[in-house]
Amino acid sequence: MPRSVLLVLLILAAALPLFFVPLGHDPVGPFAQLNIFVHLAFFALLAWALVRMPVLAGLSPYRQITLVFVAVLILGGSIELLQGHIGRTASWKDLGVNLTGGLFGLLFLAPGRVRMPRILLRGGQGMVLALCLFLLYKPVVTLWDMNQAARQFPVLSDFETRFQAERWTSGEIDRTLSRTGRSSLRVELNTDTYSGTTLWRSFGNWENHEALNFSIYNPDPEPLVMTISIRDREHSRRGSEYRDRFNRKLTLDNGWNDIVIPVSDIENAPAERTMDLSRLTYVVIFAMNLPEPRTIYLDNVRLIP
Repeated sequence: MPRSVLLVLLILAAALPLFFVPLGHDPVGPFAQLNIFVHLAFFALLAWALVRMPVLAGLSPYRQITLVFVAVLILGGSIELLQGHIGRTASWKDLGVNLTGGLFGLLFLAPGRVRMPRILLRGGQGMVLALCLFLLYKPVVTLWDMNQAARQFPVLSDFETRFQAERWTSGEIDRTLSRTGRSSLRVELNTDTYSGTTLWRSFGNWENHEALNFSIYNPDPEPLVMTISIRDREHSRRGSEYRDRFNRKLTLDNGWNDIVIPVSDIENAPAERTMDLSRLTYVVIFAMNLPEPRTIYLDNVRLIP
């Protein structure tokens, strides 16, 4: 076996435990975003190493693809099944990423690819590149915006860049109405039991800040009752009990409503502990059981020093 192949296999064996590092209650942190790169790189290198082994090196590229595909399917599937027992989630998407990585290694790195008809090779390479771009778009955008959020802190969202909408689970950037700047987040509320939007990443550390400040525009003449709920990692670990998080009702009159919530109120909200302001996980703004759809505009979400 070539020394380079042996070295790569040893590196992959050393990297294999990374698939079993629990993500805990931070499934949207930087490590989670890098997870897809780990999957792609690992299985691309594995495919390259497998086809360089003597038992496979002399086979046709089609048999190599078939056998490596089966090997990646078995190993990738086993990893996903085991992850379901260690605090991570078994994912069909991750299995698809594993197979895409294996195909990348076969069609871009494996020596046997030169024996394939040129049109099939180029077609396969184009398909795999398209899959990689599709799979990597969201993690790359998320990592870029997380860096932007760190630079903008203590502003959590001013919605002046379009990727800021991705920090929230629902809503679209709207340039027709704003409290400050040029834009706000337009959120359509429906008649489901709970309807609203959630800040799910890029919180920063709220310690040593005075208050959370944000503005909500209610375009209707009728008041709108909403709730803000703020949670940390410990809340998720404890089972997400209502008494273990910050909750406050908001009555929104017509026009702009400027909301100020002391950070001390948030910190002391859990019944049996203090909230960890450095490890927040969700800020949820929602209405309950609306009789008809409504619209709100959210803007200028920031911490006051």
